[in-house]
Amino acid sequence: MATETFIASALFAAIFIFGWRLHRHRTPRSVLSLGAGATAAYVFVHMLPELNEAGTVFVADTVGRALPAPELRVYTAALLGFVIFYGLENLVAWSREQGKGGREPAPRKASDPVFLLHVGGFALYAWLVCYLMVRGISDQPLPIALYALAMGLHFLGVDRSLLEEHGTAYLRVGRFVLAAFALGGWGVAMVSELSRPMLITALGVISGGVVMNSMVMELPHEKDGRFWPFVAGATLYTLLLVNL
Repeated sequence: MATETFIASALFAAIFIFGWRLHRHRTPRSVLSLGAGATAAYVFVHMLPELNEAGTVFVADTVGRALPAPELRVYTAALLGFVIFYGLENLVAWSREQGKGGREPAPRKASDPVFLLHVGGFALYAWLVCYLMVRGISDQPLPIALYALAMGLHFLGVDRSLLEEHGTAYLRVGRFVLAAFALGGWGVAMVSELSRPMLITALGVISGGVVMNSMVMELPHEKDGRFWPFVAGATLYTLLLVNL
């Protein structure tokens, strides 16, 4: 388990560090759409049922604590994750408009508050993804290889979006920060464990983030998408999940 999860975390780190080499040659839109389809299948076929399971566990573990609406905790946490990453994207869009008065990314330095918030948010995101890969709560966890496939494709989209938005600042600093946090999440998970209620809350936040980021970064934009590769990715990954 430790070896498999370390390899997956190292894969995520490598995507952040070396992904620019793929993007430099303009990763084919069909490949990105294929990955978006696989991530969508992961969300709807695996993640949403896992949230339902986590909600049941949270209620059982917090009996007697008089928490408000414990049966909704994991879903409100997912909403929080969705809103946080929506807010980050809105901040970036606002900054872009202020900087150039248009839709194109404005040049930013590594000390720019928008860059720090945007990259910092995704660094924490990568940390939690790797932590939860080791310290999940499901009785039937997804095989590490399938998890790595779905999240690796997802992180490839994240990496491309951050590179397009921040350019040189991301190449010089941001990609290494995300890689370090991905490996750090694995390392911390190997030596410590949060309480199950906290784990479930973190799972909800990450789930909302995955849904939001999939919509913003991976689903086809306007006429740039490739519908059939998207369908193929969703179908193939769904078949993998249901035939475990």
